[in-house]
Amino acid sequence: IEAHIGINGEANLDFLNIPLTIPEMTVPYTTLTTPQVKDFSLWEKTGLKDFLKTTKQSFDLSVKAQYKKNKDEHIIPIPFYAKDFQVLSTPNYIFIPAMGNITYDFSCKSGIITLNTNVGLYNQSDIVAYFLTSSSSLTDALQYKLEGTSSLTRKRGLKLATALSLSNKFVEGNHDSTFSLTKKNMEASVTTSAEVHNPILRMKFKQELNGNTKSKPTVSSSIELIYDLNSTATGTINHKLNLESLTSYFYIESSTKGDIKGSVLSLEYSGTIASEASTYLNSK
Repeated sequence: IEAHIGINGEANLDFLNIPLTIPEMTVPYTTLTTPQVKDFSLWEKTGLKDFLKTTKQSFDLSVKAQYKKNKDEHIIPIPFYAKDFQVLSTPNYIFIPAMGNITYDFSCKSGIITLNTNVGLYNQSDIVAYFLTSSSSLTDALQYKLEGTSSLTRKRGLKLATALSLSNKFVEGNHDSTFSLTKKNMEASVTTSAEVHNPILRMKFKQELNGNTKSKPTVSSSIELIYDLNSTATGTINHKLNLESLTSYFYIESSTKGDIKGSVLSLEYSGTIASEASTYLNSK
């Protein structure tokens, strides 16, 4: 099953070159007056000339969706609640088709920016979801790429893995996580990192979280933040957490460290913080 839609067109923005003249006006119920605007060009004065380049604009839009049937089937026996009960001749099983593969593609092109999006959901030995969206433009700030993948594995238990990534002139980020569940163990791992770089702020962030129940329930977490403002202010923050637990005891450990440095009106300042704490409880 497939559906496709395509649209294209053109726009003439020459009317933006027509100079506008707005006379001086008095604000009702006040003595205030607005200044006169004479021969004001929206195309020239608002920056549209530098952004759009030309008054002749065109666009092309395309959408495509597809569903591909899966040959696999789910079988449900009948009657599944009373096998000894005899009825008239009826089918012994209900066959339910398994979910197929779904894909979606979107594209939009114009003189300013080009957008592309691809999404897919695939049901095979593993269930996989995927998406990718990106843009291209003469303006660097409008360019980006966002990509993500998630898969569910059903062999020897359940395992869910997810990955995300974002890239842009001002922001970058990555995320990876894994969750697995078996009869004997549960395990999780999450890692997130991000960077911000613009004229006002530069920042790096990283977070990690790990946990499992192999020999005993254990959780560890760490957070790191580094920032630099568009001034003399800089600083870092680090936080770590460890947790262990059994029926006989409970243990938690935490540490936090941070520092800041800068100046205000030629006066320098700085500061640090450090904190450590631990707790141990034994039921015996």
